[in-house]
Amino acid sequence: METTPSNDPCDDPLELPTIPEFIQSLGAWSYVLYAAGISNTLLQGFLFLYLLRQFIRTLESKRLVSSIWVTSIFFVISVFNMISLVLPQANDFLWLAYKIFVGIAMGHFVDLTLGWYGGESAMLQHVGENTPLSFRKAPCCCCLLLPRQSLLTKNKIRIMRGSVYQIPYTESLCLILLISLQMSGYVEEGGLSLASPNTYITALVSITFVFGLWGLFMFFNITHKLDLLKNYNYKKKSNLMRITIVIINFQTLIIDICNRQGWISCIPETLSASGVTCLIKVVCVLIESFILGTVSFLVYKDEGTYI
Repeated sequence: METTPSNDPCDDPLELPTIPEFIQSLGAWSYVLYAAGISNTLLQGFLFLYLLRQFIRTLESKRLVSSIWVTSIFFVISVFNMISLVLPQANDFLWLAYKIFVGIAMGHFVDLTLGWYGGESAMLQHVGENTPLSFRKAPCCCCLLLPRQSLLTKNKIRIMRGSVYQIPYTESLCLILLISLQMSGYVEEGGLSLASPNTYITALVSITFVFGLWGLFMFFNITHKLDLLKNYNYKKKSNLMRITIVIINFQTLIIDICNRQGWISCIPETLSASGVTCLIKVVCVLIESFILGTVSFLVYKDEGTYI
């Protein structure tokens, strides 16, 4: 006697819902979520366009592009989050693409930092050539390869810059490799066994991202420790960038780990565990992009009008 295949999403924890399944699972709340997503995207778009107008009027060309990249993070994430709501099955690809975008924005924040200093040589003069600094800072505070006490040099500044600049290139390469392996059937989506290339690609992405964070946070720590760039409101800008990167990126990582460990339950006859994971990420990012995007607007709205 033939058995009818089960349509319960709980039978396949990696299954992501289609749009009708997503709407059906949430009922009336789906319309509330879509309305909130659209409203937040429109709001972030308006705030970004206001900042863009302000930057064009007040900033010199060498700072204009970097300022646009840095302040566009929240508009872009709201757009990606909205696409994830409309196309839940594209969730994993969208998050990888967003990480690449954030990597580019991190590089531009480094450019802004050096621009505010006046270049590498000017940064050395501000910091002081005889000022001892610890390079064992989070997230690489336990790395024995980094000096505990050392003087800042141009080569060290370039290493810090390079660690940030490599993020989008490394992650783009890993994304292309991962998609190619999935299309060829060598990698199963969600598989993280020791025999799966996905495990090593994910590890490489994580390691290079942490290395890039170290470089960016070193610029933050040096500037904060010596209380420099106060005229450019640097402490608020750097803390906003730090909070955005840590909360959104590591939050997503933690939620994904919980899903793979089976700590996130499915909703019987409605959503798989991966579908619930997608929903949790969408709601969290919606709230965070609204709050952080609004704060970013308040921090940058006077950019170029102070010296």
